[in-house]
Amino acid sequence: MLIQWLKHLIRSQILAFLVSLLFIVSIVTPTFTDSPLTVRRQLQLDSAHTLYDHHATIGTILLHVPIFDQLPSLYNGCEVTSLAMLLRYEGFSVTPRLLARQIGRDPTPIKMGPGGNIVYWGNPNLGFVGSISGRTPGYGVYHGPLFQLMRRYLPHRAQDVTGIHFRNLLRILATGRPVVVWTTINFSPVSNWITWESPSGAVRATLQEHAVVTVGYNQHDVFVNNPLNGEANEPVPIASFRASWIALGRQAITLSAKRDATLFKRKSMSQYGSTKAVHGGKKP
Repeated sequence: MLIQWLKHLIRSQILAFLVSLLFIVSIVTPTFTDSPLTVRRQLQLDSAHTLYDHHATIGTILLHVPIFDQLPSLYNGCEVTSLAMLLRYEGFSVTPRLLARQIGRDPTPIKMGPGGNIVYWGNPNLGFVGSISGRTPGYGVYHGPLFQLMRRYLPHRAQDVTGIHFRNLLRILATGRPVVVWTTINFSPVSNWITWESPSGAVRATLQEHAVVTVGYNQHDVFVNNPLNGEANEPVPIASFRASWIALGRQAITLSAKRDATLFKRKSMSQYGSTKAVHGGKKP
């Protein structure tokens, strides 16, 4: 009997010890009652909320980019004028007139139809089409040839980001890098598209084509240096700007990021005055 009682006592003590151990573990170890997918969803929601709050407190991103006016000498030269601003931002002593002499050209002469419509001309994907000065009819140039000109000055940092999503365009600005983009004169989509033939095939274009330098943004506007009116930090409603940029093929060229982490702090600012100049139209 004594032996049986001792065995029973030992079993009871062992059982009590195990129960106590389980109780202690249950206190110090967190319990996850949610499934992994539920936990993942909550983490995503928390991250999204944090990101929203972060952007809400950023305020205005605005870069101090020198301003140039394309008028009166470069009536159709918004693209080279915009590139001149970007290169000046990087410290190059260039002028719009210098870049106008250096930009690649498509020398194809214009041919007009009986009704005054353009039936044959050059291809802006290959070079500047028509007259940059505006003394004779001129159109403009697209991202490819302008990017090649930019590479002459910044062979290792010139970056063609044509086709990117709009949110990535804003991210580039947030890192302190201005972006030359193609839009329209009024920063809104247009319906007056025309098509002409060129030696390399059909060209679809709008005479409202324009290029500017994006220099910042806030919750409502994108800020641009506009070579057409010589105004720095001109605010443009985000929705309208985005739509016009997409309509022109999401064309954009910029700089690759510098390793110098102080670049953005050095060249960004909360406020920057605008410079006024004579207003005028681009296309004949």
